[in-house]
Amino acid sequence: MTTARKNGAVAAVDIGTNSVKMTVAARGEARLRVLLDTTRITRLGKNVDAAGRLDPEAVRRTLDVLAEFARLAREHGAAHIAAVGTSALRDAANGPDFVAQAAQTLGGTVEVISGDREAHLVYTAAKGDPDLALPRDVPLAVVDIGGGSTEFVLGSGDAITFRDSLQLGAVRLTERALPSDPPTKDELAAARRLADKALAAIPVPDTPPTLVGSGGTIANLAGMERGAPTFDPQALHGMSLTRTQIEARIAALAALPVADRRTIPGLEPDRADVILAGALIQARAMERLGADTVLTSLRGLRYGLLYELAAEED
Repeated sequence: MTTARKNGAVAAVDIGTNSVKMTVAARGEARLRVLLDTTRITRLGKNVDAAGRLDPEAVRRTLDVLAEFARLAREHGAAHIAAVGTSALRDAANGPDFVAQAAQTLGGTVEVISGDREAHLVYTAAKGDPDLALPRDVPLAVVDIGGGSTEFVLGSGDAITFRDSLQLGAVRLTERALPSDPPTKDELAAARRLADKALAAIPVPDTPPTLVGSGGTIANLAGMERGAPTFDPQALHGMSLTRTQIEARIAALAALPVADRRTIPGLEPDRADVILAGALIQARAMERLGADTVLTSLRGLRYGLLYELAAEED
């Protein structure tokens, strides 16, 4: 029996293009018992789309956060830390160097996962979430908008019928199409065209699915609709948003410079510069899928990883 099995607590870390997230959990009788859930925005993938390499300052910020996460994980009893890297680390030429440093800093494993595996973990996280109460007789679609890529998974129950990782995320779309502050009408139109071009790879379901959104974009859209003075992830999980609400939010965000967006209640200030692009992707995805509403999930990829780790302990 491994140390992790004796201890019962594990930590899952998602090293994303825009943020780094960690959940420490112990296996309960019927579900994971979360001991710590935390996120830091480090913008690891800043300019990776154009430069093809990780920026040294972004690397430093991210490694500092990983050192903090390693300390927190062990303070909460995690004997095993497993981390996955996504779009930025798939694309950056110096990604392997960062992975080696990250593994040493965490004292755990760091795996750069394919877009296909990322999509699978996102679906696993949504399907296995007891608090979303998903209907069993309706197709499920999961959309996870990251900084560098967007994961799409369509399925029913345990059966996945389609999954793909699109090379378009909130950071990437901002850098490609929305350089002005605030953006011009032509830039907004170009951003929509880029999103629609990427989304053309997604099959249109015969029946509108139950749609679950995960990642920082949907969480912050929900946060702004809730309108609380501070961003409170626990209050947002399972919240439903309509496409009409998201389209109205896009119009409001597009009219504001980034400095003013940072003052919006419920929006994390560090996401103010990329939230518009993320909202555009979310709205165009809903249009493509024929979905009028989306359920907010604050339990994305790292929870899929946690379910895998827990299953390995059985």
